[in-house]
Amino acid sequence: MWDLVFWTGLLGGALRLATPILFAAIGETLAQRSGVLNVGIEGTMLVGAFLGFYGAVESGSPWIGLLAAMAGGALFGLLHAVFCVSLRVDQIVAGIALVVLGLGLSGFAYRLTLGAADRPPDAPTFDRLDLGMLGRLDFVGPALFGHHALVYTGIGAALALCWFLYRTAPGLEIRAIGESPAAADAVGVHVARTRYACTIFGGVMAGIGGAYLSIGQVGGFVENMVSGRGFIAIACVVFGRWNPLGAMLAALFFGLVDAAQIRLQVLNPDIPYQFFVMLPYVLAVGFLILFAGRARMPAALGIPFFGGRRR
Repeated sequence: MWDLVFWTGLLGGALRLATPILFAAIGETLAQRSGVLNVGIEGTMLVGAFLGFYGAVESGSPWIGLLAAMAGGALFGLLHAVFCVSLRVDQIVAGIALVVLGLGLSGFAYRLTLGAADRPPDAPTFDRLDLGMLGRLDFVGPALFGHHALVYTGIGAALALCWFLYRTAPGLEIRAIGESPAAADAVGVHVARTRYACTIFGGVMAGIGGAYLSIGQVGGFVENMVSGRGFIAIACVVFGRWNPLGAMLAALFFGLVDAAQIRLQVLNPDIPYQFFVMLPYVLAVGFLILFAGRARMPAALGIPFFGGRRR
């Protein structure tokens, strides 16, 4: 019985912990497919976490908080697109600037508003879905069918984005821009506009991932609460070979490792907990070293486009 409870909790925890990484990863997949690398999604997720918390507290609804986080993520995505697509700034430098901006802006805004109180208020959180008989099935019920709507939305978004990229004309245009923007421009595809749209979409998804942390898991905001999940999401894009389904599987794997390290802390109290906390990040670095060189990234990723008849 104890083993059953352990594995049920582990799988359920893996889905919950993977969700913020999943949203950020699939948004970054689309942006990178268009040729724009955004290493600043860590900062975008932080802004989304704060705006989600602030919007939920002020409105009394987590859904309003989610909309606020999406708006903040879109704004950061737009800012990154302005720098990288229009001004053609180095994309890594612009992304690092977004990380610093998001970290400072979210912390400052929190201290200026809700964090100024003696006891910060608790935010309303998303209710878990009641899926009837599915939730009462042995083992799989509690593990798979007792989560927030955003957990299933993230999985559905990954499936929908995969279909969009590989089964629609706009998806083909995005992949063509990521491989050769000059060739795509030659056949009439608006390169700059498409990159803007994909980068903003990536920002929106990162904002949702941040909001899930604050109003889906914690019910509050803590400075720097994203704790590297944005960088892990970028690693998931590489592990998934720039495919939304691959990025989803990678995010689920990291969620599983994160859920396992929490339980290993309890089972091994004599071992310093920091050893277990660092496991997901060590695996991310290790897998990047092993597999990044074997994955074929979009040929134009990170390269600004200077041509174009339609700008």
